[in-house]
Amino acid sequence: MKKTILFATLAVLVVNILAGLLLSSYHTFNMLATSLVIAFTATLMYITECITMKDAFRVSLPFVFAFLGLVMFLLMIFSEPQLQDNWCVIVSLIILLIEAVMLYITHRVSKYNL
Repeated sequence: MKKTILFATLAVLVVNILAGLLLSSYHTFNMLATSLVIAFTATLMYITECITMKDAFRVSLPFVFAFLGLVMFLLMIFSEPQLQDNWCVIVSLIILLIEAVMLYITHRVSKYNL
């Protein structure tokens, strides 16, 4: 599964960067922001596969991370091409924080209950 995550991430990043280079309406800021979202989502999914946790969490968390990653990806595509006063970036950072806390909590709960 780890190799699948890495290969899929690389493929999606290449398509995203090519779309950013080929489409004039796809600003560089949006391309970089969506690339970061893809990388963070893949990193969380990869960490989920690497750390010790219960099987239910190991199966369900990648789906949750993929769904929230899609939400953040769509927010970054349609956000204004600026960092200042950008609510899409703020919401994406909050979602990323929630994902990281979920991963930490599920790891801690699994560690003590195995």
